[in-house]
Amino acid sequence: MRYYIQNTNAGYLGNAPIFWAQDSRGYTCDLRKSHKFTESEAIKICMGNPEKNKAWPCEYIDGLESNQLVCDSQYLDSSQIMSLNP
Repeated sequence: MRYYIQNTNAGYLGNAPIFWAQDSRGYTCDLRKSHKFTESEAIKICMGNPEKNKAWPCEYIDGLESNQLVCDSQYLDSSQIMSLNP
């Protein structure tokens, strides 16, 4: 499974959450430019700062009916965030 990493400190652009961009090029709300991390990469990143970084399954985010080029946060279900508890 692949994950988008949301940087909660970066806030939102309108209703769109900000995700880590591809190739370490900052942050973006454009899902086409968002990096898709492996599960092990996502765990490592989120464990380093779980208050700031949230891992969302790409399959979940990409499947939201509200999505076009960006994800609308009002339709996100926080129960879909990767659990860091074993």
